[in-house]
Amino acid sequence: MTSSSGSDEENLRKFLEEVFGGQLPPGALEGMDLTELAKGAGLPSDPAMLQAAAAQMQSLFASGGDEPVNWKLAQDLARQVASGSVTMVPGHALPPTGGSQIGTDGDPSVTPEAQHALDEAATIARLWLQQVVDVDVPAAPLQAWTRGTWVNRTIPRWQKVVEPVAEYMAGAIGDALGKQMEQMQSMPGMEGLGAMGMGDPRAMMRMMGGTMFGMQFGHAIGSLAREQLGTTDLSLPLWDSSAPVLIPANLDDLLADSDLDPSAARIFFAAREIAHVTLFRSAPWLPEHLFTAIEGYARGIELDLSSLEEKMRDVDVSDPIAMSALNPEDMFTFTRSERQERALTELTTTLALIESWVDHVVTHALEGKLPRLDAMRELVRRRRATGGQAEQMLANLVGIELRPRSISEAYDWWQSVLDTEGAAGREKVWAHPDLLPSPEVLSGQPQAPKADAAEQPAEAAADFDADFDEELRRLLDGELPEAPKEDGDGDGDDDGDGDGDEPGPAPAA
Repeated sequence: MTSSSGSDEENLRKFLEEVFGGQLPPGALEGMDLTELAKGAGLPSDPAMLQAAAAQMQSLFASGGDEPVNWKLAQDLARQVASGSVTMVPGHALPPTGGSQIGTDGDPSVTPEAQHALDEAATIARLWLQQVVDVDVPAAPLQAWTRGTWVNRTIPRWQKVVEPVAEYMAGAIGDALGKQMEQMQSMPGMEGLGAMGMGDPRAMMRMMGGTMFGMQFGHAIGSLAREQLGTTDLSLPLWDSSAPVLIPANLDDLLADSDLDPSAARIFFAAREIAHVTLFRSAPWLPEHLFTAIEGYARGIELDLSSLEEKMRDVDVSDPIAMSALNPEDMFTFTRSERQERALTELTTTLALIESWVDHVVTHALEGKLPRLDAMRELVRRRRATGGQAEQMLANLVGIELRPRSISEAYDWWQSVLDTEGAAGREKVWAHPDLLPSPEVLSGQPQAPKADAAEQPAEAAADFDADFDEELRRLLDGELPEAPKEDGDGDGDDDGDGDGDEPGPAPAA
């Protein structure tokens, strides 16, 4: 139905009053060409459609808040993405992943069988690791988590990483919007925009930025929950505990596309998670050092404002609904100063040292014991080199690519330390950040290939296969030396219901 011009203006007047909850300043609409405003905002003339649009805008304003990221929205959305459910945030469609859904459908609960298999794998991995490292391997039982549990437990760490970036980006968008708003207010019939409370673009972004970033980060974190195998895949400690963690559903997805022996793979990935936890526990300064470096880098990041302003020219700033649908991934181009490049190099070098140390000790602990160790290491290298959809999305949003550099050089460096100073000397490097080698030191290492487990001839894999099952049977039957005693009942289930979901008392180390 087509309304008259007078009816259009009356409908729009009611719409604006409803959006602003009857709090429009006196005379805010006086002198405004409401018909022109309706056209500029792309608003419908039908009263029912206007009412629905007003409800969407009210929801948007109400959910934004004053924080740079609406973490309640982010966590709720992350849980829904992690479970694979289709969701709609009021007024918004779920952002696209850029590809097919990651992993299998749903968020399967942890079965007693899966927990038992991981318990056995962790016991073996812990025993073999303790034989090659010169620090105590924490005896906390390995916990098996669902994807939703991973989201709930890691959200506090993500807050420290992304909030500084979100706050800066909201201000940059507000500045770009301000230039457009000034131009709009100079147009005939638009002089009243400032009186409506839309004259301060930064205030507008404070209202809507929390929602926009909450959606984007929630989607990225939920997608990561479908990719990560534990809490240390990125060489960052995403959970403040000495207990190692694996997500059985994600591990099953990974192994479904390979011909690896599941029992051997569980031991291998349990060993990697336990090695990470061992390092972060033995070097308590390291987690805070990493997150402080990330936060410092994020606070100094800069946007290409000329590129942002160019992209914002196509955005209708008078339509909050259209603005809330902005996708930061498509809008932001980051620039790095020389200082930022140095900071990023130092950060990624530290990550490379962590990743290569874990690879080094796990390789030495498992070589000669697991079949196809080289294939499992290569699988990790490929995942690390390419990253997943969620990692790429996060890098686009915050401008930080958590991709370690010079890992092969760092691995060679750790081998040289082991050759000259033994395991005790290797582990002493982690006593203080000043003892870590610089990027220049690592880049100066000889690049000649070393003979390690990753370069075993293919025909040797058959020999490992023949002995693996028998050795595993002997270990589980108690015919080999006992693993270190664990505190607790060893089932990794805090609340006793077998699913590993609920938090409980921290296990003793």
